[in-house]
Amino acid sequence: MDTKKVMATFAILMIALGVAGFAYAHWEKIVTIDGDVTTGTLHVIPSLEATLWAEGDVEGKQGPYSGVATLDYDVYPEQNYMEIWLDNVYPCLWVEGYIDLENDGSIPVNLVDCNWEGNEALSVVYVETVEGEEHYAIYDGELLIANLYLSYEFPNGYPQIDPESTAYINFSLHFKEELPQDAYYEFTVDFTFWNWNEMP
Repeated sequence: MDTKKVMATFAILMIALGVAGFAYAHWEKIVTIDGDVTTGTLHVIPSLEATLWAEGDVEGKQGPYSGVATLDYDVYPEQNYMEIWLDNVYPCLWVEGYIDLENDGSIPVNLVDCNWEGNEALSVVYVETVEGEEHYAIYDGELLIANLYLSYEFPNGYPQIDPESTAYINFSLHFKEELPQDAYYEFTVDFTFWNWNEMP
């Protein structure tokens, strides 16, 4: 037999044995790490405080016209909106107050939008923003019946509401002289909240 062939065969056998030996000598241990992930909750509860007064009322907004008109509301926090009903409204009535947005969830939230809408008879039209206050005109058909003014207060100075903190939407609603008699008006306020690390 040729010496070169013998050496080549020997080398191949040694390599094969080495690989086989390594394969048999390979130890294995699998370590499994279990983990749990819990997600936070995004949940804000709105509520409303308001004072109704007329331009003929005396200082302190209490006078002969106080208590004539009434306001009631209901909140649907899971759907992020509230309904507001005004009864026995009359010309020159002012409705002033605030909506507080209490974050009772576990993560900070951003208020992305606050949208006021009227019932079928009403349309709420944005006019302008002056020094941080949003101005809206409210129409019954083509008749201007009221003006709405909105401003915002956030605990951090920007649209973030941390858990266990509250933001405020200040509003002022002024009904005009042209307000018709025997009309029914209902407002819906829709809120859009996002987790705080996202903004449109």
